[in-house]
Amino acid sequence: MFGHMVARTAPVHAQLAHQLVQTDRVLEVWRVGAGAPAGVQWRMTVFWPRQKARCPVLLSPDGCWPHVVGHDAASTALRQGVALAWFDRTELAFDNDTGQCEGPFYEQCRPSKSGSLAVWAWGIQCCVDALEKMAHDRLSGVATIGHSRGGKAALLATALDPRIAAVIAHNSGTGGAASLSTQAPGAESLAQLAQQFPHWLGAAMQDAAERERIVAMDLPRLMLSQIAPRGLCLLQARDDLWANPAGTRRMADLLRPHWQGTAQDPQRSRRLQWHERTGGHAMTLADWQRAAQFVREVLG
Repeated sequence: MFGHMVARTAPVHAQLAHQLVQTDRVLEVWRVGAGAPAGVQWRMTVFWPRQKARCPVLLSPDGCWPHVVGHDAASTALRQGVALAWFDRTELAFDNDTGQCEGPFYEQCRPSKSGSLAVWAWGIQCCVDALEKMAHDRLSGVATIGHSRGGKAALLATALDPRIAAVIAHNSGTGGAASLSTQAPGAESLAQLAQQFPHWLGAAMQDAAERERIVAMDLPRLMLSQIAPRGLCLLQARDDLWANPAGTRRMADLLRPHWQGTAQDPQRSRRLQWHERTGGHAMTLADWQRAAQFVREVLG
């Protein structure tokens, strides 16, 4: 569905470029890179709670969207004792209207059969590498979060990488948290996704028979089931019809058996959460608060 997954074979390096200590927080700007000698490089911003020795980090690939993640989102997370980090996924793979797989990753890794979502998921994994190397003494765990297409990338990265303890997907829709078995009126279909954003997916998604196969097996359900028993929080607006809220609701129901509590792990069922609100597609500070609370509940 997403093309080839990017192998985590290139060495990841990180360097602190800037630090600003404030009253209640510490701002750090890192340069992260993968590959040698130069490879692919990008910037990651991290806000740490100043007075907390160890804490979980919530990592977002949506740094290209200042209306989604920024200082207000950081303040919301910090009040819950959660650090917030973000990077701009378009520094790895462009997301423009050409429909082509373009950007620094593809320039370094020709030829590539990875769609942009797979590249962005790899970027999340590289940032986890950087956090473990640079902040192992402050880090109690990593969760990832994404809005819309960023949510698709966050879910994919978490399904692939057991080091990520939890994921929060916000209005991630088709190719994300929505079950392909439920195509509600007004919801985006896999065919529409492949037509409008071909560069996000693998080339095989341009073939109708292959799309039908993916829908029949409900591949996102299989992918998300790999996250159990780690944390999975699905945030959805019931009036965001394009993102298929009915499909997301159905996905939560289908996944519950994978998170069923046991005598050895009675809290397992709490690590799968689904929350619905009204208010459209945009990610709000209330959504960020819900996400940070989930991270505190799952990661402590």
